[in-house]
Amino acid sequence: MKKIISLLFIAIIAMAGTAYAYDANIWNAAGTAAVTNPIVLQPGQTQIFSYHGANFAAPNQVMPYSYNVQALPGTGADPSDMTVVISKANFEPGIEDPYTDVGVISISLSEDAPATGKWRVTVTAGEDTNTLDVGSAARNFEIPEFPTIALPVAAILGLAFFMQRRKEE
Repeated sequence: MKKIISLLFIAIIAMAGTAYAYDANIWNAAGTAAVTNPIVLQPGQTQIFSYHGANFAAPNQVMPYSYNVQALPGTGADPSDMTVVISKANFEPGIEDPYTDVGVISISLSEDAPATGKWRVTVTAGEDTNTLDVGSAARNFEIPEFPTIALPVAAILGLAFFMQRRKEE
């Protein structure tokens, strides 16, 4: 009975060890720190990111990159507004743990993306997934009303006139 329990315990540990995924995160372009979530992109803007992994089960793992772009409902977004390019086919840390692929992820937002759009970008290397929420910053510019500009200009002209008049006296 002890032998069966020992074998069962070893099997559970082995299964937990193989199911244990490494920790991954999206880092800044330089690969020095994790990026804040959500990321805000202006329409037409591109940002570069790094992929960071730690706690690998085995050294020299080769894990293929993949990604998915999902438009969040109710934001007017379309998945085709977002372009993701990963410059390498695989995440290959070798024996380094942790390891960062510096500057391999490029996320671009199209010029005509909606100002209120929100997307979820999922980057995967092997079995580990990291998700970023990306939102578009409002790109609507307001032209101030006439009195908002006219009053300060009139005040400056009036002050200049007053100073000139006082100087003449």
